[in-house]
Amino acid sequence: MKTEISLKTEFTPHKSSIKREIFQNSALLALIVMAVFGFFLSTILYYSEISKARTVINQSNHGVALFIDGYFTEIMNTITVLEENKDIRDAMALGAEARQRILEGYRSILKANKNITYIYSGYENGLMLINDYTPLEGFDPTTRPWYREAMEIKPETLIGLPYQEIKTNEWLVSTSRALRRSDGGYSGVVAIDCSMDQIVHLIAQHDQYGTEFSFVMDSSGKIVMHSDQSLLGKSLPEMKESLQEDTKGDFTYRIDKVEYFAHYSRISSTGWTVVTVVEKREIVRPIISQVLFLIGMTCAIAVFLGLVQSTLLSRRLSRPLVELGRKLKATIAGDELEVDEYVYPNNEIGIMAREIGQLAEKELNAKTRALHASEEIYKTILMASPDDITIAELSGRIIMVSEAANKMFGYEPGEGPGMSVMDFIVPEEHERAYANIVKMLEENYPGPNEYRAIRKDGSCFDIEINNSLIRDQQGTPVQMVLIARDITSRKKADQQIQELVQQLEIERDFAQRNSLTDSLTGLSNRRFFDNALRTEFSRHKRLGSQLSLIMLDVDHFKRYNDYYGHLAGDDCLLQIANALKAVIKRPPDIVARYGGEEFVVILPETDRQGTIVLAKRISESLLGLALPHAQSDTSEFVTISLGIASAEDHLLTDGAQLVALADKALYQAKKNGRNRYEVLPPST
Repeated sequence: MKTEISLKTEFTPHKSSIKREIFQNSALLALIVMAVFGFFLSTILYYSEISKARTVINQSNHGVALFIDGYFTEIMNTITVLEENKDIRDAMALGAEARQRILEGYRSILKANKNITYIYSGYENGLMLINDYTPLEGFDPTTRPWYREAMEIKPETLIGLPYQEIKTNEWLVSTSRALRRSDGGYSGVVAIDCSMDQIVHLIAQHDQYGTEFSFVMDSSGKIVMHSDQSLLGKSLPEMKESLQEDTKGDFTYRIDKVEYFAHYSRISSTGWTVVTVVEKREIVRPIISQVLFLIGMTCAIAVFLGLVQSTLLSRRLSRPLVELGRKLKATIAGDELEVDEYVYPNNEIGIMAREIGQLAEKELNAKTRALHASEEIYKTILMASPDDITIAELSGRIIMVSEAANKMFGYEPGEGPGMSVMDFIVPEEHERAYANIVKMLEENYPGPNEYRAIRKDGSCFDIEINNSLIRDQQGTPVQMVLIARDITSRKKADQQIQELVQQLEIERDFAQRNSLTDSLTGLSNRRFFDNALRTEFSRHKRLGSQLSLIMLDVDHFKRYNDYYGHLAGDDCLLQIANALKAVIKRPPDIVARYGGEEFVVILPETDRQGTIVLAKRISESLLGLALPHAQSDTSEFVTISLGIASAEDHLLTDGAQLVALADKALYQAKKNGRNRYEVLPPST
């Protein structure tokens, strides 16, 4: 079954006439007049709606700001009172009865204020006081955002921290404050949580516009309240330049091709910024409707005036010229003129018609002779070309093919004409081939294009096709020329080169990974550790962030190797590495094999106390493995000694000094009996 492509109708030249031109010019003049009128009216409507929208947004924003200010002022006052309560401050040292009194006080506040979801306090020893909530096993309040950030800004109050509750996955807004002990230190954090959904629901109640909504940002520009919870904690760079130093103002911004009108105001009590926005298109939609109505009326009036004027003028001017064009067309096409055809008046137009007719007949005969000569030249080129040259109609039906085409596709001479160009391409690529032909016709795209071709015997091979168009005198495409070349050998060579490049890339990636990973334990190696330490120490010096280091060594490991053998020793190191991976889980923390039986842990954003807690966990995890060590003087099982050093405790100039301090602490741990940790300077 042959496939044909019907594309000729797409290139029919646009016809025009004097009558039509008169009508178009008349309508255009009317359109210009009406367009000027519509422009001024549209401008008035636009600025009226914009002014109304600004007023509505400002009023909504002011109401939300007042609500947020009152809402969190009450929360801040409550948490200040709680922080001053001596029992809450010293809860770690109190008994069960006193702690129960604290919980009763929390419950009373919850009953009095329906806006509060939870009241609780967490302490540095892991104690958590909260009503009607059972934390997950192993829950440590000191690791939660409301605890850490309150400790970082102590003694100030942390206001409006959005976070996701670890057990219920509910989004809450936390206000917290560090608890100062009687001795001046800090024992924990007291916090009040409010439901994010409740607050967002209250501030999102806008009735004037369907796309109107409000959200809240903190002083750093991060979103703390938004109906889209995926945006919590993020910044909107589109607004950064729009929010000025003023306490309130109007601005516009664009996100994902949607333009918004917005108004912002700052809340002095919390330092937050309330932003209320509405989509610009909702505001201008009524304007567009009215403008479209005006355009419709303008077009109708212009069409009517153009029709009237063209009818009156065409009777006087267009008829003689239309008949002249008909005569020229018949002469060029070789048609005989009808007996009762229109007779021109004996004037300039009649004389012009007779002279043009004679000239057209003479030129037509000359072009017919030239066409026959061109066909002979084309046939000679087709037969001599080593590539397949095919001439086809725009429908895809083949008119003429070269001898090389018959050899390439396995057909006998004379079989190609009458077939479709699609008969030589596998069916799976017909749609793409059709799209490329359309592209050639519309954009004059010459190729090249590659296809899977099919021979007469059914075998397939790869071809590359370049194409061009044959046009008539008016520039309208009438035929297409396709030049095909067999590229099977070239495709095979390209594939082999690509496979070789991919293999080289795989080997390169494998070599890079091995250069930074310890082959036995799978941990980072010494080289990776040195680079990472330089980076973290540089950040510590630049930002003043905390940085700690743990260096650990397997006690009596040489005896272990001598007694159990090196294979058992390697297995022991592998189990220790796995235990370290299980304990050290934070993404920024780095565990590396330092050399032999020594390991090292880099702990960014971790102070000395946090590092000691982690060192205890590492020791407990290793003891939990219960690896026998018959030759140890310290224990019947494999143990480790640990040295701890924190950059905040010393004046250091580079990471190597921090490593030296940790190594010195490790030496002290071994000297003091092993199976322990030591800190430089000693922990108090």
